[in-house]
Amino acid sequence: MIESTRGIVLTNTRYAESSIISHLYTEKLGLQSYMINGARSRNNKGKSVFMQPLTLLDLEVYHSNKKNIHHVKDFRVNTPFTQVPFEPVRRSLTFFIAEVLAKALKHEDKRDEDLFNFLHQSISILDSDLPGVQNFHLFMLFRLTRPLGFYPHFVKDSNPLKFFDLRTGMLSQTQPSHPDFMNPFETSVLLQLEYTGIEQLDKLVLNSAQRNSFVQKMLAYYHLHLSGFANVKSFEVLKEIFR
Repeated sequence: MIESTRGIVLTNTRYAESSIISHLYTEKLGLQSYMINGARSRNNKGKSVFMQPLTLLDLEVYHSNKKNIHHVKDFRVNTPFTQVPFEPVRRSLTFFIAEVLAKALKHEDKRDEDLFNFLHQSISILDSDLPGVQNFHLFMLFRLTRPLGFYPHFVKDSNPLKFFDLRTGMLSQTQPSHPDFMNPFETSVLLQLEYTGIEQLDKLVLNSAQRNSFVQKMLAYYHLHLSGFANVKSFEVLKEIFR
């Protein structure tokens, strides 16, 4: 059956001499894998876009519920990047976010238009003149917890809530008895993100160490709440970018 859908390129796996298996999050079909023949050849007829993380595509695909790997009938770039491929920060962010999504959405093979639209819009904004672009991945890690089902439990309290318990997803006044928690500064960043829109990321004032520490705790939070969420290798590269 032929399906028309928008898609977001996440990661790919080399296959044979010149082909890849590209893993995409699609609007209508959720997370799917597609064989892209000749994507790594010199005469790839534009198929190299499947090797560029977070590329936004319009697709016609052959789909069968009985198969794990499908084929693309036709495609075109939905929103061409103008900045991402040429700026180290944005390019590194796309590799990081794409890897997080590939690991976090691996069981999401069903339609979720709200999640897809959020991702599509956020990626488009990443390619714009976004203030505070260095905080983009913090915003994404935080906002993705809602559709993934483990959004932090924010409760009003007359006393300051200084610690975020990664195991329970709750904030507290006292330090948890186990090591899986955010310290007061990291918790303050989490609280700021609750009220920070994607175009207000420049309001988050962090140095590189603080930014990396917060991301490390958020990845630990994902690991605790998503079965099989493995180590995000591209984070090491991102830490070097934000050193």
